[in-house]
Amino acid sequence: MSEIPRDVTLFLRGYPGQRDDTNRYDNLKFYRGAGNCVPDGLKYEEWMERYENDYKELEMNHSYIQWFFPIPEQGVNPHAKPLLPHEQKAMSEDVEVLKRILRSYKMMLGFYGIKMNNDGGLRLADNADERLANLAARSHNLLRITRIIKCISLFPSLQPHAAPLVLFFVALHSDGKLPMMGMRGDSLERWWGHCFRDERESEEVQKIILARGRPGGGRWGFEKYDQWLDARGRRGMI
Repeated sequence: MSEIPRDVTLFLRGYPGQRDDTNRYDNLKFYRGAGNCVPDGLKYEEWMERYENDYKELEMNHSYIQWFFPIPEQGVNPHAKPLLPHEQKAMSEDVEVLKRILRSYKMMLGFYGIKMNNDGGLRLADNADERLANLAARSHNLLRITRIIKCISLFPSLQPHAAPLVLFFVALHSDGKLPMMGMRGDSLERWWGHCFRDERESEEVQKIILARGRPGGGRWGFEKYDQWLDARGRRGMI
C-alpha cells in the first residue's frame, strides 16, 4: 500500500489539536436552514431548488462543496469554515440535518452518473456514460469525492455509505467503465480506501483495492460488487 497522505492521517486520528469555538455555528446553521452558502447567498433549500439537478453549475461552481460536505479542514472557499467538534456532535444528533446531508450525497452521486438503491447499494444511472466522461476529464472531482467520503464518514449513521461508494469505483475501474485516467489508481489506493473509520471495512476495502487488477480486467467488477453488497446486507448493514 502506498504511503497514506497527511490529510488522511489527520482524518484517521480525529484531527488532533483541532480547536473548538462554541461561538461559531456556520456549518450547523447552514444545514439547519438558518445560514447561507457563501458567496452564493442562498440557504440550503433555496440552493437545492435552484441547482440540485443543474450539472453545469455543480461542475463550474467551486464554492458550494465545502458547505455541503463540511469537514475539519479548510477548503478553497475562504467563506466556508472547517467543521467544529461541537457542530459535528449537534449535526450527528439532528435527524433533519442528517437527511439533508444524505440528500446532498445523492445529489453528487447523480452528478457522477450514479443512483442509490433502497438498500444503500449503488448502480449506474441512465446518463452514466456522459457523467463518467465528465469525471474522467475533470480531475478536481477526485478531490471532491475525497471530501465527500470524509464527510459522510464523520457521521455514524451515514458512515456505512462510504465503503459502497469506494468499492463502486473499484468495480467501475475493473469493468473498464472508468479507466481512472490521470489517477494511476492513487485516489483509490492512497485516499479513498482509507477515508472511513470502520476498521473492519477499511481493511477489507483496502485488500479489494490492491487485488483489483488492471483497468478493464474484470477481476473485481459489478458481479463481485453485488456479491459484496449481499454479504454486507446479511450482516445487517446498509
